[in-house]
Amino acid sequence: MKLGTSGRPNLLVAAAIIVVVPLIAAAVAQGGKLGVMAVGGLIALAVGVYIGLRHPLWLYWGMAIAVGALPFGYFPGVHLPLYLPFAGGALVAALVHPNAAKRFPVLGSTLAKAVLVLVVISAVSMVITFSSIVNILDYTKWAIATGAFFALLALPRQHLVKFGRIFVYAASFNALIGIGSIVLGSNRLLLQPFRIFGYAVADTERFFFTGGTADLRGDGRFAVAADSQAFSRLGGLWLDPNAAGIGLVISFVIAMVVFTGWRRVVLAAILGSAIALTLSRSAIVSVLVGVVLVFVFHPMRSRDRQILIGTLTLAFIGAFMVPSVRTRLMGTLSSNDAGASDRVDSIREFPGRMDGHWLFGWGWSQREFKDGAYAFIENFVSNAPLIAIHRGGIFVGAAFLAVVVTGCVIGYRLLRSNSLPAALYGGVFIGFSIVALNLDHPVVVIPQIVFLYTIFLTFLAYADQLRREDNERSALESRIAEATRPAPPAPARAGAG
Repeated sequence: MKLGTSGRPNLLVAAAIIVVVPLIAAAVAQGGKLGVMAVGGLIALAVGVYIGLRHPLWLYWGMAIAVGALPFGYFPGVHLPLYLPFAGGALVAALVHPNAAKRFPVLGSTLAKAVLVLVVISAVSMVITFSSIVNILDYTKWAIATGAFFALLALPRQHLVKFGRIFVYAASFNALIGIGSIVLGSNRLLLQPFRIFGYAVADTERFFFTGGTADLRGDGRFAVAADSQAFSRLGGLWLDPNAAGIGLVISFVIAMVVFTGWRRVVLAAILGSAIALTLSRSAIVSVLVGVVLVFVFHPMRSRDRQILIGTLTLAFIGAFMVPSVRTRLMGTLSSNDAGASDRVDSIREFPGRMDGHWLFGWGWSQREFKDGAYAFIENFVSNAPLIAIHRGGIFVGAAFLAVVVTGCVIGYRLLRSNSLPAALYGGVFIGFSIVALNLDHPVVVIPQIVFLYTIFLTFLAYADQLRREDNERSALESRIAEATRPAPPAPARAGAG
């Protein structure tokens, strides 16, 4: 996926020298910080244009690392999310490449059309509810994260697989940071090297409290009962355990379809352990539901079924040996489960909150989408389809549900395929849609998590394309075998001889 001719780099370098050198001299002469920053921005733009024209794949690899390892990191000295320039550059590179639309047949699939409709209808809702330039900025970040679906599927297959592997490696590194923080009892030491990317080393740890209540007061502090016990939750470089759970689940199933052999086993073990340590019930239960669906619908061999049962049994035993995991799961839906009751209350209040805003929602830059403490206090609904309606209205909500339902149909096809990894991918996607999307909302309102969900959809389409090709190959082999089969001998006529 290379663009340009051999003479273009020289022209770009010459143009950069002609434009940048005088600007640098002027900035130095003025001694102003703003001038230096402006020149730095122009240099970065020139570098970005060169990479986009000559080495567009670097943008994809950078995107995979940024989303997997440093999802909430920023470029040093500039308040710009790491993932954003890589994703925007990759999207532009895919659009200008002359053969991009022909590289992957699934670009014209029902899922791709559903994603495109979601992007367009969301733009309409943003325009109708427009209140400030911030609306455009928020929509643009979301649209880039969602539109990366098309940029990724425009890649040749070997490059798409490489993107998936880089992403899984980056997410596994992120998981190891989280596991190390749990072992050390604090994330301060391990986050220290990432301060350059905007990661703070204080007040970033999250806990699960049991044996009492933990209420967020008006001053933003937790009041915990005297008999309560605190357990650390894995957040890694995602910082939030629930966001980490989403990223880890997606990384886990992608590892199933882009790796084989011992690498798949090792990476699955790391990511699976990290999922449990997030204590994110939506993530854990999504995986469990996916595995159950594989048992029910996948036509696996008895040997594979025995291996899966043994692996699942060992995973259960290992998880319940960890006190925090055991306590978290056993306390689900109990009388002390404040999270469950708050979610029920928020859904009950949802129709009243939407009164007068059903068609196009409340808009794209509401405080509850950016201020977690405010959303917690006001108990806004934590449900992906409903929060899509809250932001963009009923039409956006319907478009989002169309993407989810289309994905679940593909997931069911994967469940019925001959590949166990593909079946697990499809089962977990359905489990995620049933459980996680109804318990959490980051896949709608937080661009970095939207990006994770986009990658989830991308490799769902990739796995389905492999399934189709496998079916076509099997059908062709059957026809060839039928055509080459020797004809049966003609029956002897009665009375012969």
